[in-house]
Amino acid sequence: MMPQLLTLLCTGLCAAQGSRETKDPLPKPSLRAWPSSVVPHGSNITLQCRAPTKDVDFALRKGDIFLDSSPSLASTEGLAEFHLTDLRNSQAGVYTCELYRLKLPYMRSLPSNLVLLLVTGYWPKPSLQAQQRGVVTAGDNVTLQCQRPDDVFRPIMFALLKAGATGPIQLRTPVGNETDFSLQTVTAEDSGNYSCVYFQIQAPFWTSLPSEPLEIRVRETIERNSPEGAETGLGAVGIALVAVSALLILLGAFLVYRCSRRRHGAALHKMAKRSCSSKEPEKVETRDQPEKESRDTSAAMVSCPPASDEASQVSRAEEPYGVTYAELDIRALNEAPSSQVEQPLETCVYLTLKT
Repeated sequence: MMPQLLTLLCTGLCAAQGSRETKDPLPKPSLRAWPSSVVPHGSNITLQCRAPTKDVDFALRKGDIFLDSSPSLASTEGLAEFHLTDLRNSQAGVYTCELYRLKLPYMRSLPSNLVLLLVTGYWPKPSLQAQQRGVVTAGDNVTLQCQRPDDVFRPIMFALLKAGATGPIQLRTPVGNETDFSLQTVTAEDSGNYSCVYFQIQAPFWTSLPSEPLEIRVRETIERNSPEGAETGLGAVGIALVAVSALLILLGAFLVYRCSRRRHGAALHKMAKRSCSSKEPEKVETRDQPEKESRDTSAAMVSCPPASDEASQVSRAEEPYGVTYAELDIRALNEAPSSQVEQPLETCVYLTLKT
């Protein structure tokens, strides 16, 4: 929008110099305002004219009026700077620069790009509001609405400004007393402070004060496969992985503990079985002893869990010849005859009887 507007404003100037388009051997220079082309009343700016060639002279123009030329010494590096100090409203307008050589044959370049210099402070400031409040996400569209006071009836145009930019980033014609600026598919680079002004679209280019700054903050979305995404995503995914790993470690430790307990119990059980099987039973003589002594002796006998048939056969094979074993029910000996019931053989007592 800015190049189109400036082209319309300077149609007469460009047409007057259009006869040299194809015959000029000098390249077209570029012009920029630093720090910005929209500045307050009384400011100082520098117009920098840069050429892609060296050993040329520069000329600065406002519209079709010649203002200044640079000395040859300053232009040996292909750059000339024109300083404008203590700006007044009368200095607002469209600026261009040109290249030329005074040596024969005389040569002159096409004019540079147009720079619209606006000096703010002539009209009251507008207001700037954003439809999306707070932090916006990268990729979204942001709409900014600039509204001027109702007592301005001249033909005007709105300009959107951003802190740090060297000129207006957008130009819009009003709809009534307001207009909307749209920031499409914003990124982190679009974060910053924005303001707007309205100005007269013809000389003397009177311009309002800038609106109050409006901060726009853009939050970048992190790609999952990017290094930043991997590092940032570690907060949620990493915690889950650590929790699962800790549970697996605890479960593994519990299983190892259970296995070790089982092995330890099996070893103790095996040792007990070996101890019971290897221990010789007490020899008790029952012929000459009364029944009471036999009962007392039975209480002192060693009790072992019932052995398997194979173990019994092996054990019996090792006993000396002539030894007979009898299985006694200890519960039957300790209880009265009336309370005796058939009980499973849980323990066994071996008596040695002499033959």
